[in-house]
Amino acid sequence: MNIRTSIRTNIKKFIYDSYMEKQWRDRNPYIGTHEEFEKIFDTNKPVIGILYDIAYEHQYYQNACIDLKINYKVIDIRPSNWIAKIKDSGCDIFLVWPTIYKPIQKQFWDERLQILNHELKKKIYPTFDLLWLYESKRKTRDWLLVHNLPHPKTDVFFNKTEALSFIENTNFPIVYKTDQGATASGVIIIRSKTQGLRIVKKAFSKGINLKNRGLYDRHQGYVIFQKYIPNAKEWRMVRVGDSYICRLKHKVGDFHSGSGNVDWAKPSIELLNKTKEISNMFDVPNINIDYFETEQGDYLINEIHSVWGGPKKKKTSEFEGRYLWNEKESNWVFEKGFYYTNRTANLKLEWIKDNWL
Repeated sequence: MNIRTSIRTNIKKFIYDSYMEKQWRDRNPYIGTHEEFEKIFDTNKPVIGILYDIAYEHQYYQNACIDLKINYKVIDIRPSNWIAKIKDSGCDIFLVWPTIYKPIQKQFWDERLQILNHELKKKIYPTFDLLWLYESKRKTRDWLLVHNLPHPKTDVFFNKTEALSFIENTNFPIVYKTDQGATASGVIIIRSKTQGLRIVKKAFSKGINLKNRGLYDRHQGYVIFQKYIPNAKEWRMVRVGDSYICRLKHKVGDFHSGSGNVDWAKPSIELLNKTKEISNMFDVPNINIDYFETEQGDYLINEIHSVWGGPKKKKTSEFEGRYLWNEKESNWVFEKGFYYTNRTANLKLEWIKDNWL
Protein backbone atom coordinates (compact mmCIF):
# COMPACT_ATOMS: atom_id res chain seq x y z
CA MET A 1 0.00 0.00 0.00
CA ASN A 2 1.54 3.36 -1.05
CA ILE A 3 1.45 6.48 1.15
CA ARG A 4 -1.37 8.14 -0.81
CA THR A 5 -3.60 5.05 -0.57
CA SER A 6 -2.81 4.68 3.15
CA ILE A 7 -3.76 8.32 3.84
CA ARG A 8 -7.00 7.93 1.87
CA THR A 9 -7.87 4.74 3.76
CA ASN A 10 -7.24 6.36 7.16
CA ILE A 11 -9.32 9.42 6.24
CA LYS A 12 -12.18 7.13 5.24
CA LYS A 13 -11.90 5.24 8.53
CA PHE A 14 -11.75 8.51 10.50
CA ILE A 15 -15.05 9.75 9.03
CA TYR A 16 -16.64 6.29 8.98
CA ASP A 17 -19.32 7.01 11.61
CA SER A 18 -20.57 10.21 9.97
CA TYR A 19 -20.37 8.61 6.51
CA MET A 20 -22.42 5.59 7.59
CA GLU A 21 -24.94 7.75 9.44
CA LYS A 22 -25.72 9.54 6.18
CA GLN A 23 -25.97 6.26 4.28
CA TRP A 24 -28.36 4.85 6.87
CA ARG A 25 -30.54 7.98 6.97
CA ASP A 26 -30.84 8.00 3.18
CA ARG A 27 -32.36 4.51 3.16
CA ASN A 28 -34.93 5.13 5.91
CA PRO A 29 -38.31 6.03 4.36
CA TYR A 30 -39.82 7.19 7.68
CA ILE A 31 -37.56 10.14 8.50
CA GLY A 32 -39.61 13.33 8.61
CA THR A 33 -42.95 11.51 8.26
CA HIS A 34 -45.85 11.07 10.72
CA GLU A 35 -44.93 7.40 11.08
CA GLU A 36 -41.29 8.03 12.12
CA PHE A 37 -41.89 7.62 15.87
CA GLU A 38 -45.50 6.50 16.25
CA LYS A 39 -48.44 4.98 14.42
CA ILE A 40 -51.75 4.32 16.18
CA PHE A 41 -54.42 2.38 14.34
CA ASP A 42 -56.74 1.63 17.26
CA THR A 43 -56.53 3.43 20.62
CA ASN A 44 -58.25 0.47 22.30
CA LYS A 45 -55.45 -1.95 21.40
CA PRO A 46 -51.93 -2.39 22.86
CA VAL A 47 -48.95 -0.40 21.58
CA ILE A 48 -45.73 -2.23 20.77
CA GLY A 49 -42.42 -0.52 21.50
CA ILE A 50 -39.80 -0.59 18.74
CA LEU A 51 -36.30 0.24 19.96
CA TYR A 52 -34.50 2.80 17.82
CA ASP A 53 -31.47 1.49 15.91
CA ILE A 54 -28.69 3.75 14.62
CA ALA A 55 -28.79 2.06 11.20
CA TYR A 56 -32.60 2.26 11.09
CA GLU A 57 -32.96 -1.50 10.85
CA HIS A 58 -36.01 -1.01 13.08
CA GLN A 59 -37.82 0.20 9.97
CA TYR A 60 -38.59 -3.44 9.10
CA TYR A 61 -40.64 -3.73 12.29
CA GLN A 62 -42.38 -0.48 11.39
CA ASN A 63 -43.19 -1.87 7.94
CA ALA A 64 -44.60 -5.06 9.47
CA CYS A 65 -46.67 -3.15 12.06
CA ILE A 66 -48.17 -1.01 9.30
CA ASP A 67 -48.89 -4.08 7.14
CA LEU A 68 -50.63 -5.81 10.06
CA LYS A 69 -52.18 -2.61 11.52
CA ILE A 70 -50.46 -2.95 14.90
CA ASN A 71 -49.92 0.17 17.03
CA TYR A 72 -46.28 1.09 17.63
CA LYS A 73 -43.94 3.65 19.19
CA VAL A 74 -40.25 4.02 18.31
CA ILE A 75 -38.19 4.61 21.46
CA ASP A 76 -34.53 5.68 21.56
CA ILE A 77 -32.84 4.12 24.61
CA ARG A 78 -29.48 5.87 24.14
CA PRO A 79 -30.28 8.95 26.32
CA SER A 80 -29.45 8.96 30.03
CA ASN A 81 -33.16 9.09 30.94
CA TRP A 82 -33.95 5.96 28.93
CA ILE A 83 -35.51 4.10 31.90
CA ALA A 84 -38.03 6.90 32.45
CA LYS A 85 -38.83 6.84 28.72
CA ILE A 86 -39.52 3.09 28.88
CA LYS A 87 -41.74 3.48 31.95
CA ASP A 88 -43.66 6.37 30.36
CA SER A 89 -44.10 4.61 26.99
CA GLY A 90 -47.08 2.49 27.99
CA CYS A 91 -45.51 -0.48 26.21
CA ASP A 92 -44.90 -3.94 27.67
CA ILE A 93 -43.47 -5.55 24.51
CA PHE A 94 -40.35 -4.23 22.79
CA LEU A 95 -38.93 -5.22 19.41
CA VAL A 96 -35.14 -5.15 19.03
CA TRP A 97 -33.02 -5.02 15.85
CA PRO A 98 -29.55 -3.94 17.02
CA THR A 99 -26.80 -2.79 14.71
CA ILE A 100 -23.45 -3.80 16.19
CA TYR A 101 -20.26 -2.89 14.34
CA LYS A 102 -17.90 -2.10 17.21
CA PRO A 103 -17.42 -3.40 20.78
CA ILE A 104 -19.04 -0.46 22.61
CA GLN A 105 -22.31 -1.05 20.78
CA LYS A 106 -22.39 -4.68 21.88
CA GLN A 107 -21.83 -3.53 25.48
CA PHE A 108 -24.59 -0.93 25.11
CA TRP A 109 -27.24 -3.36 23.91
CA ASP A 110 -26.32 -6.13 26.38
CA GLU A 111 -26.43 -3.73 29.35
CA ARG A 112 -29.68 -1.98 28.50
CA LEU A 113 -31.57 -5.07 27.34
CA GLN A 114 -30.62 -6.90 30.53
CA ILE A 115 -32.17 -4.10 32.60
CA LEU A 116 -35.19 -3.84 30.29
CA ASN A 117 -35.94 -7.56 30.39
CA HIS A 118 -34.79 -8.77 33.80
CA GLU A 119 -35.24 -5.71 36.02
CA LEU A 120 -38.10 -3.82 34.35
CA LYS A 121 -39.78 -7.14 33.50
CA LYS A 122 -40.61 -6.14 29.93
CA LYS A 123 -40.97 -8.67 27.14
CA ILE A 124 -38.43 -8.30 24.36
CA TYR A 125 -38.32 -9.93 20.97
CA PRO A 126 -36.05 -11.69 20.14
CA THR A 127 -35.33 -13.14 23.58
CA PHE A 128 -32.60 -11.64 25.73
CA ASP A 129 -30.62 -14.91 25.71
CA LEU A 130 -30.52 -14.95 21.92
CA LEU A 131 -29.67 -11.24 21.69
CA TRP A 132 -26.93 -11.78 24.28
CA LEU A 133 -25.30 -14.30 21.92
CA TYR A 134 -25.82 -12.11 18.84
CA GLU A 135 -22.62 -10.66 17.35
CA SER A 136 -20.41 -12.32 19.94
CA LYS A 137 -18.36 -15.23 18.69
CA ARG A 138 -16.81 -15.66 22.14
CA LYS A 139 -20.18 -16.08 23.88
CA THR A 140 -21.49 -18.32 21.11
CA ARG A 141 -18.44 -20.62 21.38
CA ASP A 142 -18.99 -21.10 25.11
CA TRP A 143 -22.76 -21.60 24.69
CA LEU A 144 -22.18 -24.28 22.04
CA LEU A 145 -19.66 -26.05 24.28
CA VAL A 146 -21.97 -26.06 27.29
CA HIS A 147 -24.82 -27.53 25.24
CA ASN A 148 -22.57 -30.07 23.48
CA LEU A 149 -23.59 -28.80 20.04
CA PRO A 150 -21.31 -29.60 17.07
CA HIS A 151 -19.20 -26.69 15.81
CA PRO A 152 -15.74 -26.13 14.33
CA LYS A 153 -13.13 -26.42 17.11
CA THR A 154 -12.65 -22.89 18.43
CA ASP A 155 -10.12 -21.54 20.93
CA VAL A 156 -10.44 -18.21 22.72
CA PHE A 157 -7.41 -16.70 24.46
CA PHE A 158 -7.25 -13.69 26.78
CA ASN A 159 -3.63 -14.48 27.68
CA LYS A 160 -0.93 -13.50 25.18
CA THR A 161 1.53 -16.21 26.26
CA GLU A 162 -1.12 -18.90 25.85
CA ALA A 163 -2.08 -17.55 22.42
CA LEU A 164 1.54 -17.48 21.23
CA SER A 165 2.05 -21.07 22.45
CA PHE A 166 -1.05 -22.14 20.50
CA ILE A 167 0.35 -20.61 17.29
CA GLU A 168 3.72 -22.31 17.85
CA ASN A 169 2.09 -25.74 18.11
CA THR A 170 -0.85 -25.66 15.69
CA ASN A 171 -1.25 -26.78 12.08
CA PHE A 172 -2.13 -24.27 9.40
CA PRO A 173 -4.32 -22.92 7.92
CA ILE A 174 -6.53 -21.75 10.77
CA VAL A 175 -9.14 -19.00 10.93
CA TYR A 176 -8.79 -15.86 13.05
CA LYS A 177 -12.00 -14.04 14.04
CA THR A 178 -12.91 -10.93 15.99
CA ASP A 179 -15.79 -11.10 18.45
CA GLN A 180 -17.95 -8.83 16.29
CA GLY A 181 -17.82 -8.38 12.55
CA ALA A 182 -20.50 -9.17 9.99
CA THR A 183 -19.95 -10.18 6.35
CA ALA A 184 -16.53 -11.67 7.16
CA SER A 185 -15.13 -8.22 8.06
CA GLY A 186 -13.31 -9.60 11.10
CA VAL A 187 -12.17 -12.90 9.58
CA ILE A 188 -8.63 -13.72 8.44
CA ILE A 189 -7.37 -17.07 7.17
CA ILE A 190 -3.94 -17.58 8.74
CA ARG A 191 -1.72 -19.68 6.52
CA SER A 192 1.61 -19.56 8.36
CA LYS A 193 3.18 -19.37 11.82
CA THR A 194 4.70 -15.98 10.98
CA GLN A 195 1.30 -14.53 10.09
CA GLY A 196 -0.27 -16.01 13.22
CA LEU A 197 2.40 -14.62 15.55
CA ARG A 198 2.02 -11.19 13.97
CA ILE A 199 -1.75 -11.19 14.55
CA VAL A 200 -1.40 -12.27 18.19
CA LYS A 201 1.16 -9.55 18.93
CA LYS A 202 -1.00 -6.92 17.26
CA ALA A 203 -4.18 -8.08 19.05
CA PHE A 204 -2.45 -7.77 22.43
CA SER A 205 -0.94 -4.35 21.68
CA LYS A 206 -2.73 -1.73 19.56
CA GLY A 207 -5.53 -4.14 18.55
CA ILE A 208 -7.07 -5.37 15.32
CA ASN A 209 -8.88 -2.82 13.17
CA LEU A 210 -11.61 -4.36 11.02
CA LYS A 211 -11.68 -3.68 7.30
CA ASN A 212 -14.41 -1.26 6.20
CA ARG A 213 -14.83 0.01 9.77
CA GLY A 214 -13.92 3.12 11.72
CA LEU A 215 -10.36 4.03 12.70
CA TYR A 216 -11.00 3.39 16.41
CA ASP A 217 -13.10 0.23 16.10
CA ARG A 218 -10.36 -1.98 17.50
CA HIS A 219 -10.45 -5.42 19.07
CA GLN A 220 -7.81 -5.71 21.78
CA GLY A 221 -6.75 -8.12 24.50
CA TYR A 222 -8.04 -11.39 23.06
CA VAL A 223 -7.87 -13.66 20.02
CA ILE A 224 -10.26 -16.26 18.58
CA PHE A 225 -8.89 -19.10 16.46
CA GLN A 226 -11.09 -21.61 14.67
CA LYS A 227 -10.35 -24.81 12.82
CA TYR A 228 -10.33 -24.29 9.05
CA ILE A 229 -13.01 -26.36 7.29
CA PRO A 230 -11.98 -26.95 3.65
CA ASN A 231 -14.56 -27.09 0.86
CA ALA A 232 -17.47 -26.55 3.24
CA LYS A 233 -20.97 -25.64 2.16
CA GLU A 234 -22.78 -23.07 4.32
CA TRP A 235 -26.49 -23.44 4.97
CA ARG A 236 -28.62 -20.68 6.50
CA MET A 237 -31.62 -22.03 8.40
CA VAL A 238 -34.18 -19.54 9.71
CA ARG A 239 -37.05 -20.29 12.06
CA VAL A 240 -39.81 -17.80 12.85
CA GLY A 241 -42.77 -19.25 14.70
CA ASP A 242 -43.74 -22.43 12.88
CA SER A 243 -42.01 -21.41 9.64
CA TYR A 244 -38.60 -22.80 8.65
CA ILE A 245 -36.78 -21.25 5.70
CA CYS A 246 -33.60 -22.49 4.01
CA ARG A 247 -30.98 -20.66 1.95
CA LEU A 248 -27.58 -21.75 0.66
CA LYS A 249 -24.65 -19.31 0.95
CA HIS A 250 -22.23 -19.76 -1.94
CA LYS A 251 -18.53 -19.22 -1.45
CA VAL A 252 -16.84 -16.32 -3.22
CA GLY A 253 -13.08 -16.20 -2.71
CA ASP A 254 -12.31 -17.45 0.80
CA PHE A 255 -15.66 -16.67 2.41
CA HIS A 256 -19.37 -17.49 2.29
CA SER A 257 -20.48 -14.58 4.53
CA GLY A 258 -20.70 -11.26 2.73
CA SER A 259 -20.48 -12.84 -0.70
CA GLY A 260 -24.00 -11.72 -1.57
CA ASN A 261 -24.41 -14.98 -3.47
CA VAL A 262 -27.26 -16.72 -1.64
CA ASP A 263 -29.94 -18.95 -3.16
CA TRP A 264 -33.11 -20.64 -1.99
CA ALA A 265 -32.34 -24.28 -1.32
CA LYS A 266 -33.83 -27.57 -0.16
CA PRO A 267 -32.52 -28.60 3.27
CA SER A 268 -32.01 -32.13 4.47
CA ILE A 269 -34.38 -33.54 7.08
CA GLU A 270 -31.41 -33.56 9.45
CA LEU A 271 -30.95 -29.79 9.05
CA LEU A 272 -34.63 -29.13 9.71
CA ASN A 273 -34.65 -31.37 12.78
CA LYS A 274 -31.46 -29.83 14.17
CA THR A 275 -32.82 -26.31 13.75
CA LYS A 276 -36.10 -27.25 15.44
CA GLU A 277 -34.26 -28.86 18.36
CA ILE A 278 -31.83 -25.98 18.90
CA SER A 279 -34.44 -23.24 18.54
CA ASN A 280 -36.55 -24.94 21.21
CA MET A 281 -33.74 -24.19 23.67
CA PHE A 282 -34.85 -20.54 23.52
CA ASP A 283 -38.16 -19.21 24.85
CA VAL A 284 -39.32 -17.69 21.56
CA PRO A 285 -38.99 -19.51 18.22
CA ASN A 286 -36.94 -16.92 16.36
CA ILE A 287 -33.47 -17.92 15.24
CA ASN A 288 -31.01 -18.04 12.35
CA ILE A 289 -28.41 -20.80 12.46
CA ASP A 290 -25.60 -20.94 9.90
CA TYR A 291 -24.24 -24.46 9.43
CA PHE A 292 -21.07 -25.64 7.73
CA GLU A 293 -21.52 -28.93 5.87
CA THR A 294 -18.19 -30.73 5.78
CA GLU A 295 -16.88 -32.94 2.99
CA GLN A 296 -17.85 -35.89 5.21
CA GLY A 297 -21.48 -34.71 5.39
CA ASP A 298 -21.40 -33.47 9.00
CA TYR A 299 -23.17 -30.28 10.04
CA LEU A 300 -21.25 -27.86 12.26
CA ILE A 301 -22.76 -24.67 13.67
CA ASN A 302 -20.82 -21.63 12.49
CA GLU A 303 -22.95 -18.79 13.87
CA ILE A 304 -26.27 -18.09 15.60
CA HIS A 305 -28.21 -14.90 14.88
CA SER A 306 -31.26 -13.23 16.40
CA VAL A 307 -31.82 -10.89 13.42
CA TRP A 308 -30.74 -11.25 9.82
CA GLY A 309 -30.79 -9.81 6.33
CA GLY A 310 -32.18 -11.44 3.26
CA PRO A 311 -33.87 -10.94 -0.10
CA LYS A 312 -36.17 -7.95 -0.49
CA LYS A 313 -37.87 -9.21 -3.63
CA LYS A 314 -39.38 -12.47 -4.74
CA LYS A 315 -37.26 -14.73 -6.94
CA THR A 316 -38.39 -17.54 -9.16
CA SER A 317 -37.21 -20.74 -7.53
CA GLU A 318 -38.77 -24.11 -6.85
CA PHE A 319 -37.27 -23.94 -3.33
CA GLU A 320 -38.65 -20.51 -2.42
CA GLY A 321 -41.01 -21.15 0.48
CA ARG A 322 -41.18 -22.46 4.01
CA TYR A 323 -41.25 -25.80 5.81
CA LEU A 324 -43.84 -26.61 8.50
CA TRP A 325 -43.73 -29.47 10.99
CA ASN A 326 -46.81 -31.69 10.77
CA GLU A 327 -47.21 -32.94 14.33
CA LYS A 328 -49.97 -35.42 13.47
CA GLU A 329 -48.00 -37.21 10.75
CA SER A 330 -44.53 -36.44 12.18
CA ASN A 331 -43.11 -35.08 8.94
CA TRP A 332 -42.12 -31.85 7.24
CA VAL A 333 -44.42 -30.13 4.74
CA PHE A 334 -43.19 -27.59 2.18
CA GLU A 335 -45.33 -24.55 1.29
CA LYS A 336 -44.19 -22.61 -1.75
CA GLY A 337 -44.28 -18.82 -1.53
CA PHE A 338 -42.40 -15.71 -0.39
CA TYR A 339 -42.27 -15.56 3.40
CA TYR A 340 -39.30 -13.20 3.75
CA THR A 341 -41.29 -9.95 3.69
CA ASN A 342 -39.38 -7.25 5.62
CA ARG A 343 -36.63 -9.74 6.43
CA THR A 344 -39.30 -11.99 8.00
CA ALA A 345 -40.49 -9.17 10.32
CA ASN A 346 -44.06 -9.84 9.17
CA LEU A 347 -43.79 -13.46 10.33
CA LYS A 348 -42.38 -12.23 13.65
CA LEU A 349 -45.23 -9.77 14.21
CA GLU A 350 -47.79 -12.44 13.30
CA TRP A 351 -46.29 -14.69 16.01
CA ILE A 352 -46.35 -11.85 18.56
CA LYS A 353 -49.93 -10.97 17.61
CA ASP A 354 -51.05 -14.58 18.13
CA ASN A 355 -49.07 -15.24 21.32
CA TRP A 356 -48.47 -11.98 23.19
CA LEU A 357 -51.15 -9.44 22.21
